Amino acid sequence: MRSPTLNIALASLALCLSLPAAAADNTADEADIAFQLGNEAYARGNYPEALRNYFLSHRLVPNRNVLFNIARCYESARRYDEAYRYFHDLSVLELPKPDKEAVAAALKRILPRVALVEVTSTPPGASVYADREDLGSRGATPLRLALPAGKHLLRVKLAGYAPAEATVQLAAGKVAPATLA
Repeated sequence: MRSPTLNIALASLALCLSLPAAAADNTADEADIAFQLGNEAYARGNYPEALRNYFLSHRLVPNRNVLFNIARCYESARRYDEAYRYFHDLSVLELPKPDKEAVAAALKRILPRVALVEVTSTPPGASVYADREDLGSRGATPLRLALPAGKHLLRVKLAGYAPAEATVQLAAGKVAPATLA
């Protein structure tokens, strides 16, 4: 016969084993720390470190403030193609009026420094690749894409359709159309 103390201990253990584990989700804390580290790196002018932390924060908890900081960081690093892409992504979001105006001003400021291509396909929804496929898709058609001035190979792919490609010549401050069937 077991002792009453052992029975209580076994009952307590059985109860603990049958309860679901209460795990705290610390994702928000981790995202906040990454955001703060990004801000500190940005203030020091260490843009690669700032970007690394901002991207980590955004992967953990997608947030328009982080996207804005990514765009600003790219602009400060004079990586205008990437800055344009992130400011453009922000421009299509619902933003408070002051933020919308700041994003519009940034796009206007950057536009003369980037070459843009408007990629469309028939049917829409095709994945767009610029110059290299191994880095992944840049988005789906229709897509406005900022690239360095010069010649670029664009390819679109959509399940059930043959891939299509075109070579485009892009100039800074201009928007070129690229329709791929």
